[in-house]
Amino acid sequence: MNATRIHGVVLCGVGGQGVLSLAQILQEALRRSGLHALQSEIHGMSQRGGSVHAQVCYADQPISSPLIDEGCADLLIALEPLEALRYVAMLRISGHLVVAEEPLPDMEGYPPLEDVHAALRAVTGAHLLDTESLARKLNHRQAGGMALLGMASRFLPVAEKIWRDVIAQRFEAKGPRVTEKNLEAFEAGRQMIPEGVEA
Repeated sequence: MNATRIHGVVLCGVGGQGVLSLAQILQEALRRSGLHALQSEIHGMSQRGGSVHAQVCYADQPISSPLIDEGCADLLIALEPLEALRYVAMLRISGHLVVAEEPLPDMEGYPPLEDVHAALRAVTGAHLLDTESLARKLNHRQAGGMALLGMASRFLPVAEKIWRDVIAQRFEAKGPRVTEKNLEAFEAGRQMIPEGVEA
């Protein structure tokens, strides 16, 4: 009898970027797709500026732990480039990395951004997003997180309609304009990864 294949997603960024929201949307989308999904607690300092990461595991059979071993994550969603480097060792060799190019250099000694970007581009399966330009284009300051989720959605076994339903429900209380802006950002990110590259 084959052991159940457990898939893992790591999400990282800094406090205030919405790592927890993305992890909750991801878990709900997986659940609505008929999968068993568990989310870890947020690790790190969740206040604005502190390093934060979460883990979501899923499988087609019940699972007992949301924790991912180093080198076993299928996907890393990073809202900040230096945080991506901090967690890139979590990825399996065939994994995918979707990462924001825009830094939040709130720490002393932040390395040169071009060096950070070069290191990320050297990762097999890396997809970098110019979140700053996208935010200007969509006139939505916080477009980056949802766009990264849109990119990541190409590598996850969730139908586009389920994604849209979960996102719409998540932002419903904030009104139709906020909901539409987040759906627009998700779709923009999704279009940046061509169909047919799914893992």
